[in-house]
Amino acid sequence: MRRKNFLLIALCFVPFCGCDEYEYTIRMEPDGERIGRQIVCSENTPDDVRKRLGELYDNQIDKNTFEGSFGHTLPKDIGGYGSYVHLKNPMGSTFIYVERLRGKDAQAFEIEGAFGQANRLVDLLMDWLQIELGENPNFDKLRKFCDETLREDIKNLSLYSWVGSRVSDDSDEAFARILLYLYERNYFTMDDISLLAASTDREEFALSYFRRLIPEKLELREDEELEEELEFLEDPNTLRASLIRFSESASLRERLTREARERTGDPDLVLDPCDLQNAIDDVPKEFFDMFFVEIFGSQTYKVNISLICPAEPYETNGQWNERTGQLSWSHRIRKEELPFLCYATIGMADDTYQQEHFGKVVLQDSRLVQYSLWYKGLDSEQRDQWDNFLAGLDGSEDVWSKVEAFRFKDAVSDLADGEGSGRLLSDLPRDLIGERLKAKEEENQQSKGPESAVAQERSFTVYPIGKVLKTEGKSFIVLDERYLAGLKGLEEHSYATVVYWFDKNDTPEQRAILQVHPRADKSNPLTGVFATHSPFRPNLIAISRCDIIEIRENIIEVKDIDAFDGTPVLDLKGDFFRFYKPGTE
Repeated sequence: MRRKNFLLIALCFVPFCGCDEYEYTIRMEPDGERIGRQIVCSENTPDDVRKRLGELYDNQIDKNTFEGSFGHTLPKDIGGYGSYVHLKNPMGSTFIYVERLRGKDAQAFEIEGAFGQANRLVDLLMDWLQIELGENPNFDKLRKFCDETLREDIKNLSLYSWVGSRVSDDSDEAFARILLYLYERNYFTMDDISLLAASTDREEFALSYFRRLIPEKLELREDEELEEELEFLEDPNTLRASLIRFSESASLRERLTREARERTGDPDLVLDPCDLQNAIDDVPKEFFDMFFVEIFGSQTYKVNISLICPAEPYETNGQWNERTGQLSWSHRIRKEELPFLCYATIGMADDTYQQEHFGKVVLQDSRLVQYSLWYKGLDSEQRDQWDNFLAGLDGSEDVWSKVEAFRFKDAVSDLADGEGSGRLLSDLPRDLIGERLKAKEEENQQSKGPESAVAQERSFTVYPIGKVLKTEGKSFIVLDERYLAGLKGLEEHSYATVVYWFDKNDTPEQRAILQVHPRADKSNPLTGVFATHSPFRPNLIAISRCDIIEIRENIIEVKDIDAFDGTPVLDLKGDFFRFYKPGTE
């Protein structure tokens, strides 16, 4: 009964003092279609959990260690759900591991449940206070406070707890938010906090707190006495007697019977006396679970997971250790929070096979994963067609043309584009493989020309230093601010030579034009681009001599420039004759 005393006055905000923590260490190693899994639990693990692990795993090594081998579906050993997939094909293998641990995915249901518990807690509290204070002429004010303000506040506290446990790893922050909320809502004062800190008897503090709070919510004057009516909060013994009266009251029995009928859907249900007594005995625990477990914390589970990887994952939320070849995860989980998710995707290309049939490795990482999923979706006839086709490739120079020409017999996917023509089943692998094959083909073509090596050695990279701005009939060169120091002294020059890039013509076709009619006038004879200022040329460099009107920080106003608005500027050169002295160059 002493526990009931403590639980039913939980609203005094006595901090929850710690909780159990269980630790699990899971080690896994892929083995083709299956994955080996070992779990080691901590010494304080309950016996019923060990029994369940023994049923899930093939072997129990010792009291705390269990081992087994699993296929696609991983065991629900510590809650949650997991999957392991191995996709193998001639081009390589893909391993996919994903698992959620503990927690609950039905979060909307969790919120509804928490609010339902809050409503039930307030209803029970009002039933209890009705028995003790129902004769007070101001009781309706206390009931209204409980029914409206307190009900809303408990729901908000529950929501604070829900958000804090799922969004923040800092439990102290969530607790501080809750305390600030209660302080702001006038549930306690700084004097209360000081008294609580100095108190050696938490129950006595809680009782005195309620003896002060209840008259305040009854809106009594300071000179009005409630000593007789508040005797049930005088000491633990009077509180115990009050709780006994409540547990034996007709109102509580009626409420529990009504709830059982709603739960079972049987409007004529009559609770067995033993069942009714068990329901009564469970009420204090529900108070405890609602207020302390949901708001101030629950059991936690520390989970350590390691996965031996045949190669470095290309996508994962774990920590990769190249030296040990292992992925690892570590997390503390509260049982009611969002599940902890672990995932890893590993693609292992068969380099030998790809080199032999394509002349290079054409599929790896994400492209290999996409290909593996596509390959898995083929039926046996399609798979045979594709495998036979790949086996016939020898890595020769025309391998891309062969891949491009491949079609399945009567195999068109049901994905159609906007024009109604079907997308071929062979399009996906052709797209994935073609990216590398076409690059290889271009490399081969470039290597045939003796000038290509020289051209590559002498190629250069240029970067814009600003851009042309044309607005309201004026022309400006807007320099990037990082190049501002390079303008020092240019204000003394009368003009500048602006070097810019014909970006509108930057296509392979227009770069290949070597002869033009000057000024785009066909009456002018066809002339080589190097004898003109044509914007079509192998390197799209343009030069204009522009009179300087004004320089303001990084903005240079010029009289005019034969360039479009937004044209990238590559360089500026000042008035050559300003520093030129005949005979020195």
